[in-house]
Amino acid sequence: MNIRDLHAQYTPERSLFQRTQGRQRGLTNTRVELAHTDSDADAWLEPALSDFISLASSVCGTPMGMFSQLHPDIGLQQPYLSVINGRGDSRNQWWHFPGQTGVLRNAVDFSLCDMAARTPGVVTEITDLRTVERFAVSALANGTPPVRFYAAVPLVSGNGDIMGTLCVMDREPRGLTATQRDAFLKLGRQLEALLDSHRAMQKLEQQTMTDSLTGIGNRRSFDSRLREEWTRHLRNARPLSMLMVDVDYFKQYNDTYGHPAGDAMLQQLAGVLRSPLRASDFLARYGGDEFALILPDTDETGAQQVADRIKQAVARVKWPHTDIEISLGAATVTPSEMCDFSALLHAADQAMYQRKHGRNPRNA
Repeated sequence: MNIRDLHAQYTPERSLFQRTQGRQRGLTNTRVELAHTDSDADAWLEPALSDFISLASSVCGTPMGMFSQLHPDIGLQQPYLSVINGRGDSRNQWWHFPGQTGVLRNAVDFSLCDMAARTPGVVTEITDLRTVERFAVSALANGTPPVRFYAAVPLVSGNGDIMGTLCVMDREPRGLTATQRDAFLKLGRQLEALLDSHRAMQKLEQQTMTDSLTGIGNRRSFDSRLREEWTRHLRNARPLSMLMVDVDYFKQYNDTYGHPAGDAMLQQLAGVLRSPLRASDFLARYGGDEFALILPDTDETGAQQVADRIKQAVARVKWPHTDIEISLGAATVTPSEMCDFSALLHAADQAMYQRKHGRNPRNA
């Protein structure tokens, strides 16, 4: 790990959350960001972390600071995913360097933070990493330039979860004064309270955005996500696809087997619809027996592939009472100023109803 190179990645226009890279579905020779779409609800995190890390560095007189996220849930509506040793990892590290106005997300080394997290309410302080055998080989101690001094405060939620650590670092061996240590600890408690409070508010918000029967998104969250994706794709000129799914003869199913059986079938179907999706895709119960899927960065070919996989998955399932059939409509558009997201919604809805009445077996 080269800390100088990590610092060099920072520019003001890139200070927003750095995201993992993936290949765009249905399109070739294009690299796109897939792990997360920045939302207004999550935008609080960068300035809050930047301020707290900067204050911690100022209080302790160090040139570098970091928040190390060790718990997957710190109040983000859509958690970020790091890729560590080729595998997805819910942990993250948020760095702040001198002169930086935001934070840079980059998972580097969790060994020291994991150790510090074991002692809540105590400042872990290592004056020189090179003198401690277990940390002398760490990525931080062997970076370019190497980190010599490290101090951290564990951040614990109200229900006892270790959310992470607030850290300060220096390239020279040193220590903290009693006053610095006390102020650092108090600053950590303030960040604890902020993260805990925000996480609680986000969970309440999430409840209003979740369908109580199926546990997937509801109409409100679908409308919000569609507006968000439309704006992003309009800015980036990328294709956006949508699928609409309706259960055929659902009323007869309810009349024959009862409403509890109908509810159970919708719950099972939600799981089937979710199975072929990427982390960046979005599934919602649109209403009654209708479901809607948003497929970011997906062209017509990619949308049809997802539709085919869904139909195959539904056909493979052993349903409790009788096999079910679905009508599925797909639509794709590259957003422009000439229309709004309602055009995509209308096209997908019309494609579904055309399919339902047998007039068009393919997508719009």
